[in-house]
Amino acid sequence: MYTALSSILLCLLVLVILIVVIFVAVVLTKVPENENWVVNRLGMITVKGPGRFIQIPLLDQVKKVTMSEVPTNIQDQKCITKDMVPAIIHMVIYRRTIDPIKYLSMTPQHQEDFVMLASSTLKEIVGTRLLDEVLSARDNLGSAIGDKLNNEIDPALGMRIEKVKILDIAVSKEVLASRAGTIVNFPSQCPSCGAPVTHGQGIKGKDQIKCEYCGYTIKV
Repeated sequence: MYTALSSILLCLLVLVILIVVIFVAVVLTKVPENENWVVNRLGMITVKGPGRFIQIPLLDQVKKVTMSEVPTNIQDQKCITKDMVPAIIHMVIYRRTIDPIKYLSMTPQHQEDFVMLASSTLKEIVGTRLLDEVLSARDNLGSAIGDKLNNEIDPALGMRIEKVKILDIAVSKEVLASRAGTIVNFPSQCPSCGAPVTHGQGIKGKDQIKCEYCGYTIKV
């Protein structure tokens, strides 16, 4: 009888251990390295991660927030430089969450306001620079935009700007040609000797150049 009782107690112990192991396996959750999870447990809000924590089914409401850089495209913004040259600019803003709870409070209206703020900041800063400065110093322009945005973003949104990249600056060919001192509509070969024509031989404001091989005057 003693042996039978011992066997029953042993089976019960094994069963309890098995139940505990299964329970721990179910509730022990791992938060990935690049995420934070905002957990609402019966009205108590905490931030978990990265790492493992005990998530209680039915009691815990979880919202996942990425802590990696998130890109926002700001495309086809028409800007006017300090020297009154129109340019179409495409930039990408990389932002990062610094407070997951505040970040989750963002609404679609906040998102729209952020895009409008980014667009107006781009136009404002481009308006203080000459076209040559805009074209030759994209990184500097992006840094200036990022710094200004960080100063103007509402801290209650729980994010910051990591960097701003200027992907494309579109300026009319006529403007670029005049500023480079080149003439873009000369033939590719000299009509006299057939030598290739270097467009860079053109003089700003002139409608003819001389072939450097035979001296022939090439007109537009």
